Amino acid sequence: MSKTISISPFNRVEGDLKIKVKIEDGRITDARASGTMFRGFEQILKGHIPEDAIIYTPRICGICSISHSIASSNALTAISEAFVPSRNGQIAKNISHATENAMSHITQFYVYFAPDLLNHKHARLKYYPIVEKRFAQLNGESAKIVMAERKRFLEILGLIGGKWPHTIAIQPGGITKSLGSSDIFRIRGTLKQFSSIVESVLLGMPAEDYLKIRSVSDFNSAFSGEDNPASDLGLFYRYAAEAGFMNMGKGSGRFISGGCYPEADGTSYIPSGYLNGKVSSLSTEKITESIQYSFFDAPKSSSNPAFDVSIPKWDKPDAYSWAKAPRYNGEVVEVGAIARQLISGDPLIADFFSLYGSTVFTRVLARLHEAVKLLQKMNGWIEQLEANEGYFVRNTLKEKTSGIGITEAARGILGHWISVDGGRITNYQVITPTGWNASPRDENETPGALERALINTEIEDENNPVEIDHIIRSYDPCLVCTVH
Repeated sequence: MSKTISISPFNRVEGDLKIKVKIEDGRITDARASGTMFRGFEQILKGHIPEDAIIYTPRICGICSISHSIASSNALTAISEAFVPSRNGQIAKNISHATENAMSHITQFYVYFAPDLLNHKHARLKYYPIVEKRFAQLNGESAKIVMAERKRFLEILGLIGGKWPHTIAIQPGGITKSLGSSDIFRIRGTLKQFSSIVESVLLGMPAEDYLKIRSVSDFNSAFSGEDNPASDLGLFYRYAAEAGFMNMGKGSGRFISGGCYPEADGTSYIPSGYLNGKVSSLSTEKITESIQYSFFDAPKSSSNPAFDVSIPKWDKPDAYSWAKAPRYNGEVVEVGAIARQLISGDPLIADFFSLYGSTVFTRVLARLHEAVKLLQKMNGWIEQLEANEGYFVRNTLKEKTSGIGITEAARGILGHWISVDGGRITNYQVITPTGWNASPRDENETPGALERALINTEIEDENNPVEIDHIIRSYDPCLVCTVH
C-alpha cells in the first residue's frame, strides 16, 4: 500500500519549501524537495557596476546577510588589482561573520528544531516533560532566556557594521568604520554576556571545560546519569537517543567546505576541503550545477557556475524546483557545520561521525558544538583589535576579468561567481548552502542530499510523519537563499 504526502509550505524554515514523499509499507521510497518561487538576483545584477554586488547580494537573505557580504567582498577582491586588506578590518569581518553564524546555530536549535521534539508521538518518552518545560516554542524556560540574549548579542553587528541585516560596511579592503576603544569594550562585554548564557543554559559548564571533551566516551561521562539534566545539550543528547535521532536521516558521508575566517598568517580558522573517507583540497573547477529538473533553460544540462547562462523557464516539462542541483565532481555532497568540523579534524564530531555517520543528531550537535567554538575564538580576535587604527584599504577593480568569492555561511559553503567586462557585470552566479543540501535531482537522476536522507526512512504514523520534520530541520533549509 502506498501513500503520497505533500507538505507546502513546510513551516519553520526560511522561505517557501515544498516536500513531496511517497510512502510504501511504512517507508519513504521517493522524495522531492522543491523551491517554489523565483527571485532573480543573478539576472538583476547584470549590467551593474561590480561594487553593486555588495549592496544587492546581502539582501538575498535576512539571516545570513553577513555571509553574503563576505562572499561578495571576496569576489570583488578576486577581480581587484593586487592590494593588502586592512588587518584590523579583516579581524572585524571575522568577528561579525562569526557572530552571525554562532547566532544562527543557537537560533536554529531553539526556534526551528526543538519545537518538533514536543510532537505528541514523543509524549511517551522519559524526558518529554522536561523538554516541554525548557523547549516549548517561544515559552520554554530555556528558549525565552536564549532568545532574549540573542537580541543583545546582535549589538555586535551594529557596532561593526552599523546595522544588521544588509550592512554595506563590509568591503574587500576591510570595514568602512574604525572601531574605537569604547566600541571594542562594548563588543567584548556583549560577547561575555552571551557566552555566559550559553555556558549556563546550553552547556551547564564553562566553555573551556566543554571544549576539553574530545570523544564520545568523554561526552557520555559529562552528560549522563541525571534524571533532570542540568544542561540543554545533555537533555537533547539523552532525548535524541531515546527518540532514534542517532540513526535517522543518514547522509551520503561526502562533504565540502569552502573555508572561512582568514587569519593573519595566511591560513583560515575553518579550512577548505573535500572529505570522502579522507580530506583532500577543494577545487572550484569541480563544482557544477545541473538544471535538469530546475525551472531554467540552458544549452547544457550541467555547467560550472562561471559559464552558467541559464534563464528562467517556469513551464519547463518535468522540472519541480527553482533550485538548481550543485554537484562536486559529479557527486552529491553535504555542507554545513558537520562538514566544517569533520574537515577541520574536530575530534568530538569525528568520533560521533564514526559511530553514526551524518544523521539528525550529528548534524544538530555539530552546529551547537561549532557555536561554542566560535564564541571562544571571538575572544581571541577581539584582543587583536587596535582602537582608532586603519580598518579599511581602498581597492581598484579590473575592467575585464572574472573571479570567485567563497566562504562559509551557517548552513554551509557559499559561493559567488562574478564576470565583468568594461567595468560592468556580465554574469553573476550564486550557489548557496541549501542549494547543495536541498537540491533537486540532476541529469543522472541522483537525488539531492536532503532527498536522499529522506528515502528509506521509516514512518511510524503516516498521519503524523514527524520523522520528515526532524530530518528536514536538521539540514535547516533556507529557501530564500536557494531561490535567489
